[in-house]
Amino acid sequence: MNGVRRLIPAGAAVTALIALASLHGAPRQPVYVGARACAACHTGKGIGNQYGLWLHSKHSRAYAALARPESKEIVEISGLRQVPQEAAICLGCHATAYNAEKWEKDDDFRIEDGVQCEACHGPGSEYMTEAVMRNPEEARKAGLRIPDDRFCLGCHVEKGSHVAVLKAPKLEKKKAWADIAHPRPGTGTVKVTGKPPDFPVPPEAQKAAHKYIGAAQCGSCHKGEAMGHQYSVWRMSAHARAWSVLSTPAAYAQAARKGIVGDPQRAPECLKCHSTGYGAAHTASSKVDEGVTCEACHGPGSDYAFEAVMHDKRGAIQAGLKTPTRETCLGCHGTKFDTAAGMKAIAHPSKPPVATNGRHEVRYKNPLNMALRPGGKELWVTCEAADSVIVVDTAARKSVAEIPVGGMPIEVAFAPGGKLAFVSNRHDDTVSVIDTGSRKIVKTLATGDEPHGVLTDRQGKYLYVANTSSGDVSVFDIASLTYVKTLSASRGPWSLALSPDGAVMLLTNMLARFSPLRTPFASELTSIDAERGTVDERRVVDGANMMMGVDWHPSGKFALATLNRTKSLVPMTRLMQGWTITNGLAIMWRDGAVDQVLLDEPNMGFADPSDVACTPDGRYALVTSAGTDRVAVVDIAKLTAALGRATKHEREHVIPNHQGYPTEFVLKHIDVKNNPRGVLVAPDGSEAYVANSLDDSLSVIDLKRLEAVARIDLGGSREITRYRQGERLFHNARITFRHQHSCASCHPDGHIDSVTYDIESDGIGISPVDNRTLRGILDTAPFKWEGTNPSLSRQCGARLSVFFTRLLPFTPEELAAVDRYVTAIERPPNRYRSLGAPLNPAQRRGKAVFGRTMTNDGRTIPIENRCITCHFPPYFTDRQLHDVGTRMPADRQGKFDAPHLNNIYDSAPYLHNGMAATLEEIWTVYNPDDRHGVTNDMTKDQLNELVEYLKTL
Repeated sequence: MNGVRRLIPAGAAVTALIALASLHGAPRQPVYVGARACAACHTGKGIGNQYGLWLHSKHSRAYAALARPESKEIVEISGLRQVPQEAAICLGCHATAYNAEKWEKDDDFRIEDGVQCEACHGPGSEYMTEAVMRNPEEARKAGLRIPDDRFCLGCHVEKGSHVAVLKAPKLEKKKAWADIAHPRPGTGTVKVTGKPPDFPVPPEAQKAAHKYIGAAQCGSCHKGEAMGHQYSVWRMSAHARAWSVLSTPAAYAQAARKGIVGDPQRAPECLKCHSTGYGAAHTASSKVDEGVTCEACHGPGSDYAFEAVMHDKRGAIQAGLKTPTRETCLGCHGTKFDTAAGMKAIAHPSKPPVATNGRHEVRYKNPLNMALRPGGKELWVTCEAADSVIVVDTAARKSVAEIPVGGMPIEVAFAPGGKLAFVSNRHDDTVSVIDTGSRKIVKTLATGDEPHGVLTDRQGKYLYVANTSSGDVSVFDIASLTYVKTLSASRGPWSLALSPDGAVMLLTNMLARFSPLRTPFASELTSIDAERGTVDERRVVDGANMMMGVDWHPSGKFALATLNRTKSLVPMTRLMQGWTITNGLAIMWRDGAVDQVLLDEPNMGFADPSDVACTPDGRYALVTSAGTDRVAVVDIAKLTAALGRATKHEREHVIPNHQGYPTEFVLKHIDVKNNPRGVLVAPDGSEAYVANSLDDSLSVIDLKRLEAVARIDLGGSREITRYRQGERLFHNARITFRHQHSCASCHPDGHIDSVTYDIESDGIGISPVDNRTLRGILDTAPFKWEGTNPSLSRQCGARLSVFFTRLLPFTPEELAAVDRYVTAIERPPNRYRSLGAPLNPAQRRGKAVFGRTMTNDGRTIPIENRCITCHFPPYFTDRQLHDVGTRMPADRQGKFDAPHLNNIYDSAPYLHNGMAATLEEIWTVYNPDDRHGVTNDMTKDQLNELVEYLKTL
């Protein structure tokens, strides 16, 4: 280990701080020291060649394995956007201390060393000294962990993604345990033979012009997709194991046959071919245990291993870079060696490996929303899957440009005059500001979490951005493009609409308010004073959820918003009567009153209403049904007349649930293409445009004929992959009786609708369950709160048909496609901590609470009741059922599947039936007996800090 064991980032005050901590008896914080530090004692036959055995194992190559094409394919079917070597979910099992802070790792610790000794035995700084390690009890007190084979299952539990791609068989624990066994020989006193040998360097070699610098130095540049993962390719090769192989019994036997006495890993006769540059000059970074490194073929790199030199091929050659030849290999491999085959086996071209079946080989567009550029004929369309905005010439009815923006663009709006366009990027938490003349991004604005709706006021003073995940609205000054303030909203802010007089901006909120278990819920509409940038009113819409699209009537007397009326208090036995999920509109009058009507008709549901737009003459409202591929034409005069002649009781209790009324005011349904989302009416009222998300097209509707008259192709792939087929099925309501809802109705954006359902599989009124996210769930089986579904095929197949659809939803081929899509639903990046970023002080203290083994009053917390036991990284679930004392009177049993904790901040409410509105309530209200972790001894600060840490997972 280099220097002192650090408690904080390296600096001049470190030694003094450690001394002060020791003086006052403060606990030491262990840090990861790396496998090479362990090798200082665990090398050589006297200790069982433990370091050599690890180097020779798959564990040491676990990080490098993430560079294989198969790893990229696993990432893509698991719903991860990052490359494998940068994805926390992958690194959680493929690299020790993958998400530790910098100060928690010694200077010599390298994540590229894969799964190291400390992955099993815990960070070693406090127990690694020989004096401590010779006393097993003291070593354990200092943090040494002795795992059993159950510990291995934290990572080696069967994963659907790995089975699908690698066809990997289920782990045989006993065999795997034997494969990695590294016992020390005998039971007597162990003689420590020392660290791996240093290279002997004769005095004359010190004068060499070029010195060997080691593979790790080469790897600092020759890594990543752009370089073809060359360093990882080498780590996976037999060359990298050339020194470690000398610790195997076969190596000892061969050495004996050649008359070599002693340890082959220290014998010059062996090291000349099993290490690089034996007897030559080396820098301190060059290590004998790296085996046969890059420089064995390319020459000592001290003078050419600089980026500036390497970019100049002639200069690099003059500085010592060599091109390997047949003779280079024969020096060690002998004259009978097949050089061509050998070269092919170690080939490492500087090109990214290609996945064999990745879904991003075929790129789709997924258009969602549109805006017309003021003063022109340009229609700008956000394309979520392509991370772009497509510009359409409405006169020619064709796309004329595509502008790259941020990740997952959702909506676009223009500043008055049309010189600037604003695009919300849900994945990146940003807004791209585009100069519409040059079609270039001129600035990127940081927003809240998962921005969605964007809109400016009439004067062009403020830009408003609805942040769906953080539940607020970011306000920016347009003139200076600077942040002004944040406005509070309700849950899941979605879309914005400005009143005709420019005074009021209405904001829909997708998720309903929290409500006590088994009580009615309500949603909110946020009313914003557009000129002053303040929230005026938060209107309540009883019984509604999934409020998305919104538009004002040209009269300014009212606005319309799409909604669902999910009957969470009615058992799903009423699905046949259309009473599980109903779909409709809210009418928000200027005086604050709200009416609701359905768009479902008997025998014909209107699943997933997504957007609404009024015609300039106020005659019609067009509403998209994403689940039935239709647009409803609503006669607004007939709608308001029906409401006007109804009694107050009828408006409050009958019409919002009556499927007969839509036949009075819905004039027509216009068939469009797959999954229509956004709808926009041309200023002259002649035509409307519909974004067909899963067809990569726009439908053009002639508003005089009320017919779709054209399709504008946005240039997506015409190939329908299994992923695309599954995506279409997931969003289509044809799978349900009367087309009432789709999978996406309960899982918008693959996430949650925040509703607790009474599914009658366990009896009417029994075991109500909270809806769980589908984001990144592939490797978290079993599914459902009671762990009753071992696979997604069962989840989306037989079970779905019995309890959710009342029809056989999918053929076997379709079911496989739905599974393919669901597994790849992406989880957004964690908003509270990016990979490896420093924790703030509160989060750091919360991490200590999460991993604690002792209570505040000194009692040992049983292993089975520690947070980290059931919530093991990287998914932070052990995928087992546990009774944590949360069984309620309506529950049939008390054991529930441990949920994964990734992005847990974004999936409220919590517990199996959604009874905890916040993370804090899990322990302050629903853990009186310390069965869900030991928490009753905690101070308020400790609980708050635990919650702050959980948000970072």
